[in-house]
Amino acid sequence: MFDLVDVSGGVFSMGSTTEEARRCVDFWKDRLADPTYEASQFHQWILKECPTCTVTVEPFQITRFPVTNAEYRCFVAATNGTTPESLRIDEPPDHPVWGVSFEDAEAYTGWAASVSGKRCRLPTEAQWEYAARGPSRLQYPFGDAFDAEACNTMESGIGGTTPVDRYARGSSPFGVLDMAGNVEEWTASLYEPYPGGTFIHDELSRTLGPRYRILRGGSFARGGDLARCARRHGPLRAPQFRFTGFRLAVLTGRPA
Repeated sequence: MFDLVDVSGGVFSMGSTTEEARRCVDFWKDRLADPTYEASQFHQWILKECPTCTVTVEPFQITRFPVTNAEYRCFVAATNGTTPESLRIDEPPDHPVWGVSFEDAEAYTGWAASVSGKRCRLPTEAQWEYAARGPSRLQYPFGDAFDAEACNTMESGIGGTTPVDRYARGSSPFGVLDMAGNVEEWTASLYEPYPGGTFIHDELSRTLGPRYRILRGGSFARGGDLARCARRHGPLRAPQFRFTGFRLAVLTGRPA
């Protein structure tokens, strides 16, 4: 039913070092989607990735692509679920679904589990990041340097979603596609500082409260800084941030 990719378990260093955060700010500070953002403000956002923490990821599977409009339409038909904006405006079936709330994404995983017999979940932050960057800790799924030809972000100039299999060269080390750009992806995790880190107060905490669901991967409507594998984002309540979708993780070990 799903195109699943095996992600081998492993121990990896999640997040960013202070030096990696500095290099990110130096590169992106003059390339941000909104020129009114200040470098100091941007630096605060990136500090959510610091410090690195050692995480053990058990083997699991993840869908090769984010959930598409065609796949989500089956869920809506079967459950009488909420129709997201991408379906209401009839975007192509092979484009990622967007306008999906966290609760709707969770409902989809439950439905997917019931029809497939698999233990479907939203990926945790750690699972998502490991699947995106691999054990070598790439900055982007496709390498350590940003490449506007390898993902659908604002820099591509497309201005809308694209087929989920369009960017083969943007594949992660595990063979997972579209983990940078196109639509932001829900994870199961709530924001909290990494061990030894500092809680970052920003627009998200001020509007959503101190604990909000983490989104990963960026979208076509925002810049490539959000497409970095370590970048932690959240559901800002603004039109340019409504392009939220998701993909499935499947647990492969024995049930607890």
